[in-house]
Amino acid sequence: MIEQRLKTVILVALWIALGEDTLLFLMAWFAPELWFTVFHHSAPVGLEVALLRRSAGQWLAFAVAQAITLRFWRTKPVWLAITAGVRFSDLFTDTSYILAVPSLSRLGWICLLPPPVLNLIVIGLLMLGYRELVVGRGGARELS
Repeated sequence: MIEQRLKTVILVALWIALGEDTLLFLMAWFAPELWFTVFHHSAPVGLEVALLRRSAGQWLAFAVAQAITLRFWRTKPVWLAITAGVRFSDLFTDTSYILAVPSLSRLGWICLLPPPVLNLIVIGLLMLGYRELVVGRGGARELS
């Protein structure tokens, strides 16, 4: 059985991540100019909008995975591990973006620096919840 406090923290983390990824998707897909203004104090040129929309597709996938997890994780704990894997992939995209971008606004730095650290925390929480649910229900048998 999973501890109530951990259950609450997992729910809060999933809802916040779902909201964030949905907002990022909507902004990147429908208002890419706003993205470049807010995060870079610049206008997009060349293929920047296309690449941003590619990232939007990834944020949409994150949001869908988190929504599915919110719906099913209590009965299918494997969704916690799946979403932890999704969040893990974002560690590399966030870090790559920060390292590669030629300029960021102050708000850009404020918004883009914390996510890799927060993703590590959420990954740990999701995997802890998965472990507690699986072990609490008979260990490895849950994996089949």
